[in-house]
Amino acid sequence: MGTTAPCYLVEWYQPPVTEAVLSQTAAKLADSAAAMSARGCPVRLLTMVSVPSDEVLFGLFAADSADHVAETCSRAGIPASRLAAAIATST
Repeated sequence: MGTTAPCYLVEWYQPPVTEAVLSQTAAKLADSAAAMSARGCPVRLLTMVSVPSDEVLFGLFAADSADHVAETCSRAGIPASRLAAAIATST
């Protein structure tokens, strides 16, 4: 998977989380993504954002398919509430 891999935005609807919980969640997802990649299904967690006022978490992933992202989330014990193809850039 190169830097041009498709991106996917995952949403989880839940009560506001602390920075520590967000970090723990990101670590679980990153570990699950590494395990998926080791199995030949490249997935990478790019970033996570919490929006406490909306009770939502967002995760941005690079992967070859949405199915791989969904499986990554499920294997981490955090099934996606919503998953959509996305376009991302960084500055």
